[in-house]
Amino acid sequence: MNTQKPKVEFVLIGICTCKRPKMLAMSLESLSNLNLPENLKVEILIVDNDSESTARETVEEFSKKSKLKINYVVEQERGISNARNKLLNEAINLGATHVAMMDDDEIVDKEWLQKHIELYNDSDAYIISGPTYNKFLKNYPKYVTNNKVFKSSTCKKTGEERKICAGGNVFFALTIVKDNNLYFNTFYKFMGGEDGEFFSKASKLGYKIVWNNEAVNYELVGDSRANLKWVLNRCFYNGYSGTALKFKNNKNKIIKIAYMINKIFVVLLDLFLLVPSIIFGLTVFFNVLGMIIKNIGKIRGIFSLEQVNYYENICGE
Repeated sequence: MNTQKPKVEFVLIGICTCKRPKMLAMSLESLSNLNLPENLKVEILIVDNDSESTARETVEEFSKKSKLKINYVVEQERGISNARNKLLNEAINLGATHVAMMDDDEIVDKEWLQKHIELYNDSDAYIISGPTYNKFLKNYPKYVTNNKVFKSSTCKKTGEERKICAGGNVFFALTIVKDNNLYFNTFYKFMGGEDGEFFSKASKLGYKIVWNNEAVNYELVGDSRANLKWVLNRCFYNGYSGTALKFKNNKNKIIKIAYMINKIFVVLLDLFLLVPSIIFGLTVFFNVLGMIIKNIGKIRGIFSLEQVNYYENICGE
């Protein structure tokens, strides 16, 4: 690990996108309102993970009115890992010192970038991670919006050290890539979890990750997600993928069986509570049902060797 922490000189705001031009347009619009630090080079990079270049028109329209230079490239091979690796390589080619990464279904607070940079400069961390809250695009039933899959509350404090973080709201020095040839694992290209593994590896290499409650962005939630089918599918995926990743390299069958027995017990207990939970309303009922489905997903994921293709189908517009 290089002990000389890089100075923030050129920040590239990177967004990977695939067939969601309407959401991307909202993401870009939020970037137009950013408060930018003085004497700092800031540009935007859009990596379009669609061979038909669906995002090109959106990017061109935004570039006509943007105060920030916007770069646009296409990654032909589908998969979030491939798109994010393209982003890293393009950032290096453009000469960026740092990357601020967000998703194409997110909008940022106007102080988002400044808050990331301030904490980076005031700490010994190479990676700054922030919270992502849900922003519903219209009114939906409370038993959907109050479901646990949409809860974003956190007890983490600004400056708290982390060993892992997500890729939807993160600021980091590109030296962690250049000095270690560190990239996103393509095994997870449709499964998700590639960001957690990437930043976990960076942490193990000695690059400190800290949390920043002040660097906020928001995930846009529309009709495609604010419904029970998506919510319950997400519950299963969260359980399945988390357990599959947890036991991916663990060959100890005794530990796996003990974990499975524990989850079976939890499912049976929750099934017992499911019917009476309706007394407390649909929100409680569907949260209990979601927990049951999530734990069934965990049981399914214990012995799985399959790659999950959860993100192969596009969700959103």
